[in-house]
Amino acid sequence: MNLDYFVIPTKDTRYAYTTGRIRALEVRLLREADFSRMKQAEGVGEILQILGKLFPYSESMKKIQKEEDFEVGLEEESRRTYVELRSFCPEPDLIDLFWLENDFHNLKILLKGHFREKLSLAVSSSLPPALSQAGTQAIEILKEAIEKENFALLPSEVANLLEGIFPLVEENPHPQFLDNLLDKRFFQWLLSKVEEYSDPFLRKLIQLQVDGFNIKTFFRIQFLRKEKELLKDFLIEGGSLDKDHLLRLAYQLKESQAPEIPGREFREVVAATFEEWDKERSLFGLDRFFDNLILKHTRCGFYITFGREPLVNYIFLKKQELKRLRVILREKLAEISAEEAEDQIIGLG
Repeated sequence: MNLDYFVIPTKDTRYAYTTGRIRALEVRLLREADFSRMKQAEGVGEILQILGKLFPYSESMKKIQKEEDFEVGLEEESRRTYVELRSFCPEPDLIDLFWLENDFHNLKILLKGHFREKLSLAVSSSLPPALSQAGTQAIEILKEAIEKENFALLPSEVANLLEGIFPLVEENPHPQFLDNLLDKRFFQWLLSKVEEYSDPFLRKLIQLQVDGFNIKTFFRIQFLRKEKELLKDFLIEGGSLDKDHLLRLAYQLKESQAPEIPGREFREVVAATFEEWDKERSLFGLDRFFDNLILKHTRCGFYITFGREPLVNYIFLKKQELKRLRVILREKLAEISAEEAEDQIIGLG
């Protein structure tokens, strides 16, 4: 038994009621048996029927008009979770930190569209990603502010962010530059906000997120882009892994990279990632590793009553649940598309 889970560094009695609510919500999380049923389902429609019988998905999935629009239901469930948790958290701004990524996703889409039109950049033939309905900022207000370049109606922090970004993107409107710029601003925001709580648990959590981003970026540039000099701009400060150390490793032979990574867990996953890429050209295992590493950090919330840990643990369990649902539904939709294409080919024959 790991006794660390029974050591409570702080006793924040404000969270006693919150933890009671969280314990009730934990019971409603999907079980492995639920995921197994959905994986064995015939298609998207059958999965939606299963979710329609499970509260609270039974409410969120009512938003879906067509089977292929399942993302609408998942977004609604994420938005509903955000609103519910914020309603009983003694520190509502803490909830915002974990939905902030949706705002930055929306900013990327809106800013790319704005500068593409303004600077007459080439328009991609593919449809832009859908805006997230589960951010902390109202989409219509955000959209209007960017279109008019008038940020008066936005919260001061968001307005200051955009005022700082606009001149930089006008100088370099390349989508890759914009993505990189917003990724840095996102993590800077998180790191700055988490310091306000003076909470080692939260600080370590954000560090793990930065480490995950950096190692994934390290591999994606090595394997997919080959332009190692990009790492200098793309890696983020603030993780437990030193940015300069990762930069030096990028120029070494891959056989020597894993042993040089600090920390046994990180070394093992780096070695496994090289192996997975060689065999399958996939980085799926890397994503799964960091999802599990974060849940390993937050699961102390199962054993603590007077603190933020139970709330944060539930947030990441819910995020993981939605991520798994999205993967299953997308795979089912892809299977249907492949079958339809095959039927068309047979019909033409």
